[in-house]
Amino acid sequence: MLTSNDYKELAARCTELASESSEPTVAEALRALASDYLARAGKLHFVNQGTRLQGMSIVGADKPIKS
Repeated sequence: MLTSNDYKELAARCTELASESSEPTVAEALRALASDYLARAGKLHFVNQGTRLQGMSIVGADKPIKS
Protein backbone atom coordinates (compact mmCIF):
# COMPACT_ATOMS: atom_id res chain seq x y z
CA MET A 1 0.00 0.00 0.00
CA LEU A 2 1.28 3.46 -0.87
CA THR A 3 2.01 5.96 1.86
CA SER A 4 1.11 9.64 2.01
CA ASN A 5 4.67 10.52 1.01
CA ASP A 6 4.51 8.12 -1.96
CA TYR A 7 1.44 9.93 -3.26
CA LYS A 8 3.13 13.30 -2.77
CA GLU A 9 6.14 12.11 -4.77
CA LEU A 10 3.87 10.85 -7.56
CA ALA A 11 2.06 14.20 -7.59
CA ALA A 12 5.36 16.06 -7.87
CA ARG A 13 6.46 13.85 -10.76
CA CYS A 14 3.15 14.36 -12.59
CA THR A 15 3.44 18.12 -12.12
CA GLU A 16 6.99 18.04 -13.49
CA LEU A 17 5.91 16.02 -16.52
CA ALA A 18 2.94 18.34 -17.10
CA SER A 19 5.23 21.36 -17.22
CA GLU A 20 7.45 19.59 -19.76
CA SER A 21 4.58 18.47 -22.00
CA SER A 22 3.96 20.34 -25.25
CA GLU A 23 0.52 18.75 -25.64
CA PRO A 24 -2.09 20.73 -23.65
CA THR A 25 -4.46 17.79 -23.14
CA VAL A 26 -1.65 15.62 -21.79
CA ALA A 27 -0.48 18.40 -19.49
CA GLU A 28 -4.02 18.90 -18.18
CA ALA A 29 -4.47 15.16 -17.58
CA LEU A 30 -1.18 15.04 -15.68
CA ARG A 31 -2.19 18.03 -13.54
CA ALA A 32 -5.51 16.33 -12.77
CA LEU A 33 -3.66 13.16 -11.80
CA ALA A 34 -1.32 15.18 -9.58
CA SER A 35 -4.33 16.75 -7.89
CA ASP A 36 -5.84 13.32 -7.29
CA TYR A 37 -2.59 12.05 -5.81
CA LEU A 38 -2.42 15.02 -3.44
CA ALA A 39 -6.00 14.39 -2.34
CA ARG A 40 -5.14 10.76 -1.63
CA ALA A 41 -2.06 11.83 0.32
CA GLY A 42 -4.20 14.17 2.39
CA LYS A 43 -6.76 11.47 3.14
CA LEU A 44 -4.09 8.99 4.18
CA HIS A 45 -2.42 11.58 6.40
CA PHE A 46 -5.76 12.38 8.05
CA VAL A 47 -6.57 8.68 8.59
CA ASN A 48 -3.12 7.98 10.00
CA GLN A 49 -3.36 10.94 12.37
CA GLY A 50 -6.74 9.71 13.62
CA THR A 51 -5.41 6.21 14.17
CA ARG A 52 -2.51 7.58 16.19
CA LEU A 53 -4.80 9.73 18.29
CA GLN A 54 -7.11 6.80 19.12
CA GLY A 55 -4.32 5.13 21.07
CA MET A 56 -3.66 8.21 23.18
CA SER A 57 -5.32 9.01 26.47
CA ILE A 58 -5.71 12.20 28.46
CA VAL A 59 -3.96 12.10 31.82
CA GLY A 60 -6.51 12.32 34.61
CA ALA A 61 -9.49 11.77 32.27
CA ASP A 62 -10.71 8.87 34.44
CA LYS A 63 -10.93 11.04 37.58
CA PRO A 64 -14.24 12.69 38.46
CA ILE A 65 -14.43 16.46 38.26
CA LYS A 66 -14.82 18.10 41.65
CA SER A 67 -17.41 20.83 41.87
